[in-house]
Amino acid sequence: MPIVLKQSVKDPKLRWFRESRFGMFIHFGLYALLERGEWVQYVENIPKGKYEPLMHRFNPSRFDADEWVDLAEEAGCRYITLTAKHHDGFCLFDSDLTDYKITNTPFGRDLTGELINACHRRRMRICLYYSQPDWHHPNFVHFPGAFKDLDRPPSDQRPDWPAYLRYCHGQIEELCTHYGRIDGIWFDGSHKSEKMWQGRKLYGLVKKHQPGAVVNDRARHGDFFTPERQLPEDLTGHMFEACQSISKVGWGWHKDSPQYGLPNLLENLARVVSEGGNFLLNVGPLPDGTIPVHQADRMKAVGKWLSTNGEAIYATEAGGLETDSPDVLTTRRRNSIYVYLCQWPDTDRLSIPGIRTDPESAALLSGKTSLKTVLTPSGLEIHGLPMSPPDPDLNVIRLRFRRAPKIVGGKTRAEKAKTIHVNEKSRTRLSVHDAKPGGRGVKGSRLKVTKEGPEMAVTNWFAPEHRLTWSVEAPRARNFRLRIRLACPKPYDGAIFVVKGRIGSVESTVKATRSYKDYRWFDVGPIRLPKGKSSLSLSPKEMAYGYLFAHVTELELKPG
Repeated sequence: MPIVLKQSVKDPKLRWFRESRFGMFIHFGLYALLERGEWVQYVENIPKGKYEPLMHRFNPSRFDADEWVDLAEEAGCRYITLTAKHHDGFCLFDSDLTDYKITNTPFGRDLTGELINACHRRRMRICLYYSQPDWHHPNFVHFPGAFKDLDRPPSDQRPDWPAYLRYCHGQIEELCTHYGRIDGIWFDGSHKSEKMWQGRKLYGLVKKHQPGAVVNDRARHGDFFTPERQLPEDLTGHMFEACQSISKVGWGWHKDSPQYGLPNLLENLARVVSEGGNFLLNVGPLPDGTIPVHQADRMKAVGKWLSTNGEAIYATEAGGLETDSPDVLTTRRRNSIYVYLCQWPDTDRLSIPGIRTDPESAALLSGKTSLKTVLTPSGLEIHGLPMSPPDPDLNVIRLRFRRAPKIVGGKTRAEKAKTIHVNEKSRTRLSVHDAKPGGRGVKGSRLKVTKEGPEMAVTNWFAPEHRLTWSVEAPRARNFRLRIRLACPKPYDGAIFVVKGRIGSVESTVKATRSYKDYRWFDVGPIRLPKGKSSLSLSPKEMAYGYLFAHVTELELKPG
């Protein structure tokens, strides 16, 4: 079962999400009092007995839901995503299932409910972030060494996974039934398997009560991928939302974090939308419930840019055009193509090789400067760019056509794996260089080929969907012994790799090596290849904590 459902792209109930393109993320909780980001309890190993009493000081007395919505509107955002519960387990909503919540603080009010009501009044879409990992709940099961689990769980821990799941699912039902319309649930905590989180059940629970709500991928079953603090890898055919924070360090309020500048934020917005995704930009309110001025100013500056260039963002599709420069991006909407100039061209001309139709008009959206176009054998040339950019941060050219323009070529995709001829008399090595990576994990992640010491290896085995595929050709059908070369220190030993061929499959249990530089050969077992061309694929079947940091360099086939 895929992590993200492809059919969600065509679901009319989710059209609002596909067309929104820009949202405001809000990370707020007890951690704001410590001013060192939302992971402060985990990073600094703050004992539960010292962290949780922060709730008795938590009083965002200057919080005003309408002011938060005001900022989102002024920023040009079409939806808001609020952290209803983060990893520390503290709830910004009035849950009946815990006392660790905002209504038991000096503030005494349901902040989540007030924001939802304000969004409903203002026709602003509202999504709720919910962390599955919970450092507070006594029944949560911590796996030391696993990302987002405490290495030193609290002394009052009573690990009981079924009991914790009842709590987790119960709170999702509360969020989906207590507040009227909810437009999305944003899970966070993907290191365990779909079966452990019961992601499909959670997905069904949300859709039962909120059929128009989008669900992300981090319970391992959802409508869209969520790449984080990076531009997405090729996610063609799927909905996705890339999130970024105005603060370079942390998502919750961090008083010492550098703040990204407007050109950086606009370029990230443009790059994500040009790939066909949404951009979710985060702010971290101060302990008093107000959004820091320097963050609010940046959000407003994005909104000012959108007031001129928004038609190139909202309800657009990926441009899909190959251009002469990585600093030239494109989106499409109806009969228009929008060209983003992340860097101002060196000359007054710009070439777009993939366009084979002359537009009716061409103009810079900023300053509304008209431009000339010339259709050449190599594509479309845009002439007459001003000496200096009218917008100091990011400029957009609109090309308007009478009908959908003819496009040639397009962005190149990964090449097919080359065919390896199998030697039936001696060993045949199958290098990762000769394999084709496939599958997507949580956040849309793909396998990566990286240099690990002197070796080139494939890493980031984050999902059973991840695979390496080799194309092989054998002179005749026969059996081979299969080995795999990898490095995998504890605690990831015990995971299982599976190699599948046209005739059967074979599994190998990973044993720990001393370090990531200590590569060793491990026997996998016998496998039969048919005569002629076929394929072999390598993928993880079982993974410690739901991911596997093994570095794989090659397979080996030996006759026998």
